[in-house]
Amino acid sequence: MSGSRRKARTREDIQRELSAILEFESRDPVVRAAFPTVMDVRLSVDGRYAKVYVALGADADPKDVERALAQDRGFYRSLLAERLSLRHTPELRFVIDETVERGMRLDAILRDEGENLGAS
Repeated sequence: MSGSRRKARTREDIQRELSAILEFESRDPVVRAAFPTVMDVRLSVDGRYAKVYVALGADADPKDVERALAQDRGFYRSLLAERLSLRHTPELRFVIDETVERGMRLDAILRDEGENLGAS
């Protein structure tokens, strides 16, 4: 298996497992209430660091959730190590992904503009 395919597969495995961990095994009430969805995982070249992009439910406070995820990242990393056979389980850095929220806002703006143009 080539290096790029192996890295892509590792990213997918990490994304799948972290999604399950955040959804079903997180003990933090802030994280559980946020209904987090792992949108993407980006690995460093050596695979020792992973940037995890997480989208949140509508009512979640991104700052509080990001703080809770950062505080609990050792727990998530240890569960990830149990589930995946990796030489090095990457250190996790969680980033709140606001792409979906921005897209919804942009869609609403365009819809409003379209209605305003139709009313003229």
